[in-house]
This record gives sequence, C-alpha cells and structure tokens, in this order.
Amino acid sequence: MQNTRLIKFLRTLNNNEIRQFRDFVNSPAFNKNKNISDLFDILYRYYPDFESPEMNEESLFQIIFENEKYQYFKIKNLISDLFGLGKEFLAISVFRKDNHLNEKFLLSELRKRNLDAAFEQTYKFADKSLEKTEAKDEFYFLRKLDLQTEIMSYYSPKKPNVNFHYFQERLDLFVNYSLIFLLKLYNIMLHEKNQNNYSFDMKMFNNVMEYLKDSSFDGNPTLEVYYNILLMEITKDEKYFYTLKDLKNKYRDCLNPFDNYMLYLHMDSFCSTAYNEYCRTDLFNEQFLLVKENLMYRIPEQDKVLYPDFLNEVKKAVRVNEFEWAEDYIKKYKHILTDEIDNTLNFCYGFISYRKGELDKALEYFSKTGFSNFIIKIQVKILLLQICIDKEYYEQAELMIDTFRHYLSREKSVLDSIKKSILEFLRITSDLIKLRTNINEKDKLFKTVKIKNDIENMSNNRFGIKLWLREKANI
Repeated sequence: MQNTRLIKFLRTLNNNEIRQFRDFVNSPAFNKNKNISDLFDILYRYYPDFESPEMNEESLFQIIFENEKYQYFKIKNLISDLFGLGKEFLAISVFRKDNHLNEKFLLSELRKRNLDAAFEQTYKFADKSLEKTEAKDEFYFLRKLDLQTEIMSYYSPKKPNVNFHYFQERLDLFVNYSLIFLLKLYNIMLHEKNQNNYSFDMKMFNNVMEYLKDSSFDGNPTLEVYYNILLMEITKDEKYFYTLKDLKNKYRDCLNPFDNYMLYLHMDSFCSTAYNEYCRTDLFNEQFLLVKENLMYRIPEQDKVLYPDFLNEVKKAVRVNEFEWAEDYIKKYKHILTDEIDNTLNFCYGFISYRKGELDKALEYFSKTGFSNFIIKIQVKILLLQICIDKEYYEQAELMIDTFRHYLSREKSVLDSIKKSILEFLRITSDLIKLRTNINEKDKLFKTVKIKNDIENMSNNRFGIKLWLREKANI
C-alpha cells in the first residue's frame, strides 16, 4: 500500500486539502459509492504517514466488506476508484483557483443558453478585472483573446455583417501573444545553444526579428524587453545592455516576477561574459547594482536560495569592496540555503577574507570546503593556489598544480573549454614560480616577456585567472 499511487497522492495533500478532499469524496455530486467513502475514512485516520498494520489490501477489505471472502480485484478496483476521485479533485481545485478559466467557460455557457443579461454583466466584469493586470505578458494577451472570442461569438449572430473589427482585434491579440511566446522560446534555445552547443532549428527567427525591427511596442513591454534581450545576446553590443537597463526601470511594474528575473539574469550574464571573455572590470558596479535590485524583488518571496546563486552574489559584492553588504547578505539569507550550507559559508567568508588581504583566514576557510559541484570545486582550487603564490609557498604551490592537473584529467564533467583555460593557467603559473625561484638574471627578461605574451594569448579570463596572472607578471 505504501507505494501505491493513491497513498503517494494522499501524502501530497496538506491539512486543508485533505479535509477538502474528504468533503469531496463524501459529496453525492462526485461520489455515490459508500464503499469508496469508507475506504477514505479508514485511510484518513493514518494521514499523513499512513503507517499501520491495517495498511494492506486484505485488512482494508475485511473492514469495509466485513464477512465477505477476500477478493483481490474488488479492493484494487476500490483503491483505483478513490485515486480517480483524487485526480478529479486536483483538476477541480486548479479550476476553482483560476478566475480566468472560470469566467471563460461561464461566458461560453451563458452565451449558449441565451442568458444575455448575465453574459454581458459577466463579460464586463471579466474585462475590467483583466485590464487591472499590471503585467502585460503573453498570458494577458491570451486571456484577452479568449474574452474577445466570446464577445465576438455573442454579437455575430445578433448583428451579422457589422462586427468585422473583431477579426482585426482578434488577429492583433493573437500576434502579440505569439510574438512574446516565440521570443521567450528563442531566448531559451539561444541560451542552450551557447551554453551546451546544442543545435536547434529556430524556425521563423529571422522573419520574426525582421518584423519586430520596425514595429511599435506600445502597450507590450514584455515583447520590447525580450526583443532587446535577443539583440543583446546576438550582437553582444553593449548599447542593448543599457537599453535594457532603461527598460528595466521603466517597466518593472509591467513585467511579471519571472520576466523581471529573466531580465536580471541576462543583464547579469552580459556583465559576466564581459569579465570572463574580455577581462572587463568596468561593469562590476553595474552587476552589483543588479544584484541589490534583484534581491528587493526576489528574495522576500522565496523560501530557498540555491547555493551557487548565493556565493555568486557574495562574490559580486566583494569585487566592488562591498564587504559590509556581503556579510549582511550572508547573515540574512543563510537560513534559506538549499544545501552545501557549511561549504557555501566557508567559501563566502574565505572570499571576503581573501579580498581583504587576510590570506591566512582565507586559506583556513577555503580548506574547509568540499563541494560536489565541479565548477565551484575548480574555483576553490584556483583560489587556494593563488593564496599559496601570494604567500610564497612555492613548493606547496607546485604540488597543488600537479594535483590540479591530475584532477582535470580524471574529471569527465569538465567542459573542454574550461579544461583548456585552466591548463593554460596552471602552465603559466608554474612558469611564474620558476621565474621567481630558479631563473638567473640574464634569462629573466626573456622569460618574463614570454610569460606576458602567454598571458595575453590565453583563451579567456574565466574565474579572473587572466587578470590575476597579469598582476603577478606586473603587466
């Protein structure tokens, strides 16, 4: 019984839902089979754990059917029927919570039954409520389209050949809905293509972008935002970053929480790419301001935060020397970390200590981490190696470089592009150690020039490795 679909379903119900389901099962409108009601009443006694010797088919059968001989399929069918009611309960519960669906199907029924006064009153109320919606996203246009379809179907038989404007309105709403939907889908596909090198057939992409180039975005802020996100992702042109910054301030209340968050993610990603690929640090402050603003709208509504996001937001603050803000962030939100709590806190305090120049404290904090995530594990290894170089622990650093190389050769999850850049970093770091410890004066200038050239030819600045090497080579 413990692994049946019925018990798994019942365990998902909270206290309020299980009571509502009890009323549902006992309502003659949904169930007239007393045996099903009896089965639920027995199971309800053991909610939410459902741990009891009675929790097996034979015991349940005997309680419900008393002196009858046990019939396997009879009790199985009863359990299946109760689960069927459970699915019906979920569907009706969702329907009840969705005002738009209620209004949509109610309007359809009122229209079909020629209840004109009720239809017109319901339509006016539904349309007025929809217009109060601040976020004009694809759901707004889809709901508007549903209402427009109903009013068109209502008036067409009553006033034929005079309602042609409804066709234009219907098309405009559908186009707006479709464009937002397509741009969001293109956005995801483009992201996955860039991140995971997956090839998509992005049908109509060029046609859609060409159409939007000369279009007006009046009344459609969501479409304008996603159009500019795509332009920024495609062209990598900084002007679209600042266009989005203006749109973010202009349309914050006109975007739903998801779209506001996606806008933050793409702008943040642009800043990260500028740093990782082009060694740009001029967007650090912009990136930190994005983090601060995003927290105002995101964290209070959440009951959890992913640890990679947590430590990245601390890093962004620390890179602009906002140590007090970073420490306050850790204090306020560490209780909603999902997992890797100790590792994350040690990393964050280690990063703060490192940027403050407190190398021994940083070394201690980073040494306590043991992340399972290979990306963060690599960052820790880089930071530990950098601290050893800064403290002139050259022998220990050489051993760490050798261990690091072996780790990269074993770790199959590391992308080739990451592996390449880290191996470049390790090779140049090893050359720097040799330059500081073994090279005589007459070879020093030649070796220094070579190291500087190697640094400039590195494939990227991921994790800040190129900028750090520049500093150590005095570039």
